[in-house]
Amino acid sequence: MSSLISLLPLILLFVVMWFFMIRPQQKRAKEHREMVEQLQSGQRVTTIGGIKGTVRAVDETTAVLTVNGKGTEMTFEKQAIKQVDPS
Repeated sequence: MSSLISLLPLILLFVVMWFFMIRPQQKRAKEHREMVEQLQSGQRVTTIGGIKGTVRAVDETTAVLTVNGKGTEMTFEKQAIKQVDPS
């Protein structure tokens, strides 16, 4: 019984850590995954490197962005898209 009581603080610490650190990270990862799956041509986006552009084409793993008014295109992994910008 005393060994169970001595493990109780460690178990409580793990539960608290899970609720405040691991669970929110899993939620953010799920939201990002859903955002990436819903990318469509014409959306304005920002990459993790800070590059802003308009999505021209999307396939299974990559997205082609037009990054300036001259029509310069860059191909990014979809996971490199940080956010969809408001129109």
